[in-house]
Amino acid sequence: MYSLPKNVYRERIDFSKIKTTIPIPNLIEIQKKSYERFLQMNKLPSEREDAGLQSVFKSVFPISDFRENSSLEFIEYSIGNWECKCGRLTGLHHLRKECSGCGHILTADPYGDGHVICPNCGKENEARGEICDVCGQTVALKLKYDVDECQERGMTFAVPLKVTIRLVVWNKDPETGVKTIRDIKEQEVYYGDIPLMTDHGTFIINGTERVIVSQLHRSPGAFFHSEDKQLFIAQIIPYRGSWVEFEYDAKNLLYVRIDRKRKFLATVFLRALGLRSADEIIRSFYTVDRVHLRNGARYWAVNDSLVGLRAAKDVAIPGSDVSVTANKKISASAVAALKKANVEAIEVMESEFEGAFAAADAVDPSTGEVIVEANEEITARIISIAEEKGVQHIDLFFPEKD
Repeated sequence: MYSLPKNVYRERIDFSKIKTTIPIPNLIEIQKKSYERFLQMNKLPSEREDAGLQSVFKSVFPISDFRENSSLEFIEYSIGNWECKCGRLTGLHHLRKECSGCGHILTADPYGDGHVICPNCGKENEARGEICDVCGQTVALKLKYDVDECQERGMTFAVPLKVTIRLVVWNKDPETGVKTIRDIKEQEVYYGDIPLMTDHGTFIINGTERVIVSQLHRSPGAFFHSEDKQLFIAQIIPYRGSWVEFEYDAKNLLYVRIDRKRKFLATVFLRALGLRSADEIIRSFYTVDRVHLRNGARYWAVNDSLVGLRAAKDVAIPGSDVSVTANKKISASAVAALKKANVEAIEVMESEFEGAFAAADAVDPSTGEVIVEANEEITARIISIAEEKGVQHIDLFFPEKD
């Protein structure tokens, strides 16, 4: 960290008679240590922990194209330019030295002239790293403007962030799908400037000294809200990335907002996620049932959706005391008995299809004409036309029930 100018004109005088036995701790040590661990700028790439910037880059990379013919891989990053005064020595490795006692690799202090204690054997070693033969200086962070100059010029106290990226181009066998490397290129890319923290735990942004304050952060997850007019809103807050909001309008249409921008239909969002057809979207969110059309009757496949519907005729279930009565609601015990008796479908009343929508296109088998499209409301007239055209079954769902 880098020091601000010390005020030499004002001296703090203590008039208290009782001396303090406990020294005042460093109240900004947590902030300084946290930012040091986030940057890890004084460490070589091989010495860095999986935390901070290192963890962020590793979580984002590798990045592949849609066909997976090429990929970008993260190698390492560097913060600032580390060199001696004349520029002959460059790189952080010049600040590494071996312990004179055990040979353990130590990190030298570019700004100190004292000693560093080896954590392995406990022996004291000189704190300075390799000395340049030309300028007599060791490697240190080269700054374009120091703290004072940044405040005077209205600049940001920052250093460049550079990332080494590797581009790998693949050849894929169309028959076996085995990939082989065709070309590899590696290059250091300038990502931008990253602010440095001063010795007071502050940042110099456009010449102004600023601090980072804690703020409330919405926990990631899914949140549901109900407004006064019974319009429901759902928010998906990720740990990192864009917020996604789902909301209904007055016409009961579902819309999506990404980062609170202009809303668009939710079906567009779902198609972008890979649900290509209306049939796929419907089957992902609704319970789809199949109704068979035979001789003017409507037969419902025996499943749990049959509970609560009214049967068109009396049905005696073999081997069971439970029976199905015409024009009466079918109970859960009756459905269980029908399943046990291996009954595939029973006839239901035509009024039970009120509010039903088609889950898939119903097509005339002879001409290929679409009688009813997916997500279109099913009426008694449509069912009659479908039966006349020779359609054997219709897949449907009830949006209000689900």
